[in-house]
Amino acid sequence: MNQLIPITEYGSYMLFSYLVGYIFLQFVPQKHKPVIQLSKQSLLLSVLGIIILTFLPVIQVISFFSPEGLFSLTAYSILTEFQVGIAWLYGSFFAVLLWMTIYVEGSKYIQSFFMLLMIISVGYASHASTLDAWPGLLSHSVHFLTISIWFGILLHVGWLAKSTENWHAFLKWFTPLSIGLVVILMVTGMSLMFFVIEPRDYTNSWVLTYGQMLLLKHISVIPILAFGLINGFLSRKAKQDDQFNPIKWVQAESIMLMIVFFITGVLGTLPPPHQVNATLIQEGPAFWIEGLLNQKIEAPLTVQLVSEFQSILLLLIGLLFLIMMVISFYKRISPLIALCFGFVFIISTYLGLMFSVVIR
Repeated sequence: MNQLIPITEYGSYMLFSYLVGYIFLQFVPQKHKPVIQLSKQSLLLSVLGIIILTFLPVIQVISFFSPEGLFSLTAYSILTEFQVGIAWLYGSFFAVLLWMTIYVEGSKYIQSFFMLLMIISVGYASHASTLDAWPGLLSHSVHFLTISIWFGILLHVGWLAKSTENWHAFLKWFTPLSIGLVVILMVTGMSLMFFVIEPRDYTNSWVLTYGQMLLLKHISVIPILAFGLINGFLSRKAKQDDQFNPIKWVQAESIMLMIVFFITGVLGTLPPPHQVNATLIQEGPAFWIEGLLNQKIEAPLTVQLVSEFQSILLLLIGLLFLIMMVISFYKRISPLIALCFGFVFIISTYLGLMFSVVIR
């Protein structure tokens, strides 16, 4: 079950984004977006998929707390007394209402209202909400809504658009919107991180699996921003060259976002390190970190970053590949190559930071 939860979390993020992107684009006039082809059936199945996928973490909690033979009694208790169970009940109720609204092709305003309530239900079940009710609920809900809007639009435009018609008009409003969404994501993301880790413990948490995943997530955001910068200038390129296909570059950006979604799903299954040394004693270090650093990791500890030749070299290589991502756009190289450059940047930057770690 533990290995399955990250996949279900990833799947629910994808389905939420698909629905949010669909609802958001209904508010955009047709002349300001490409022609997008999707089916009502896919929307209805997405709603049902969310109900099923978000229930699996609830089953995990029920299984953990249920004595042998008392599964139903424990299930009732979890669903009525625990935040994760209550959130699923309310979220599923609003999902059914959304399913009915989409089925009868109801108002986009009603659809957006039920979708917003579903996202608030997810925020209510979050770890941040359990620690600090209203600030945690608000931070997680806004963060989740923001990333769902950004990725949802990219998902529809990058993978479901029939052509690049109205592309320039689309970028005129999407580019400033994406900049605003990135700012909100950074603010809410930092807020959510501080619910879990004290700022002074950020590097210390790198010895834990949670800290490793969080570091990889933060590094992965950088090539996404590079793709966002590239795609922000596609309107000028698209006008000059009719053979240029900007959709491929949007697909590359969305694939990188999928990586971040999967890492986020893994983070949701790991114990948050409120106290790094205590978590290290209880859970142990990330299984690969001792081999990577070639030393035994024991609590108490303090992680420091020291400039070494190999770490500086790897960070410079990462920066070089980040620059090559932008150059590949101007040189009309395949976006698949740029995507590979982005992956190399992540690996090189990660190793550069790891090789600069000194544990005292």
